[in-house]
Amino acid sequence: MMFLELHEGTIGLDDIKRIVHKLLENKAVFRQLSPQLYNDLAYIITPTLASDHNEANIRAKFHEVVQNFVIQGDSGQPMRFYRDEQFNRLYFADEAGWKEAQGFEAREMDASLLKKQLPKL
Repeated sequence: MMFLELHEGTIGLDDIKRIVHKLLENKAVFRQLSPQLYNDLAYIITPTLASDHNEANIRAKFHEVVQNFVIQGDSGQPMRFYRDEQFNRLYFADEAGWKEAQGFEAREMDASLLKKQLPKL
């Protein structure tokens, strides 16, 4: 599972490239890439002066990847991207990992609420 917390509200170009690099560095992910998927990821991170290689097209390609990228995890379960809008986080996990992350977020929220409610000494 991969946790990606995005601090600036929207995903910046540097964030996009960092996420794609992390995917490509993962051997389990890399082994499962089809040539088309590899080309999609390479398009995002490869510097070029081509006229169609601009920020809008990179963002569009990344959006496609986030929507459609699915591989098989070690347990055989499909892994894909999940987005948590409330905490502005992007997760790459199987369904069990996503549920675990949601539980973590619920505990994190409970802790932050408790911290706000405790009187200061």
